[in-house]
Amino acid sequence: MRVLIIAGFFGSMALLGNTYGQYEKVYYNDTTFETESYKVEIDNIVALPKEVKFRMSVTNKTSDWVLYNPNESKFEIGGESLDTKDKFILIPPYDSKKKVLRAVGVNLNNARSFNFVCEGFYKVTLKEAVATPEFRLPASSNELVVGNFKIILANSLKETRRTIVKFNITYNGEGLAFISPAKISVKMPDGNLYATTRSKADVFAIKKGETESTSASWDRMEGGTKMDMQLVEMLIHFEGVFQESTQTKIDKTVIPLYWNDALTIGKGKSQGN
Repeated sequence: MRVLIIAGFFGSMALLGNTYGQYEKVYYNDTTFETESYKVEIDNIVALPKEVKFRMSVTNKTSDWVLYNPNESKFEIGGESLDTKDKFILIPPYDSKKKVLRAVGVNLNNARSFNFVCEGFYKVTLKEAVATPEFRLPASSNELVVGNFKIILANSLKETRRTIVKFNITYNGEGLAFISPAKISVKMPDGNLYATTRSKADVFAIKKGETESTSASWDRMEGGTKMDMQLVEMLIHFEGVFQESTQTKIDKTVIPLYWNDALTIGKGKSQGN
């Protein structure tokens, strides 16, 4: 796997013995690295006595989704291996996401370099969407089970001017399930499908045993009483909404990070250190 690492560390290797432990905050050079699947930009890196943290921007370079689980990454600093705990993030194809990572320990501002073991990246391949029957509104039953998905109508408002439905979705399969709320539509008596007004709702993922909620809504329909949402039967469609996936782990990358002596010393002087 090709890995490019760009770290401005020239001049940072000349470590003066009397600087160790002198600064409350130690700043590090920004770093960028990339693989065939993703690009990571790390900036705002700072070490405090009991915490080290930075901002991480991940760009997905592929047509698949990329999952990053920061719980698998580690900070190797001062001879210790420190965990970072946070929720996983999903990066859509050719998109970017940002996250702040941090780890806690002691005397973390004594080091002038450390390694970030960047592990926990997965290529996520979506399977074909699960075929789902129409959901009638008003509902004769509030529950619909399709494959590894359980869909429960949690709440609904059915009026002439507006209809809103809220579903609780539970996934009982393996890996991750992807839900695309923007693809929910409704079939009306005129035979046409009408997209939810929440067309910009983000895709989200749930793990086995988890339950998440999602909503869809429609505004007043043209066509008089034949299209009056309060009076007529509405058939909710879920084409393309529910998908299972497979995950393939991507090799880890060890990223060396070096202190920015000029910035650290400059800020230290301004703060009276």
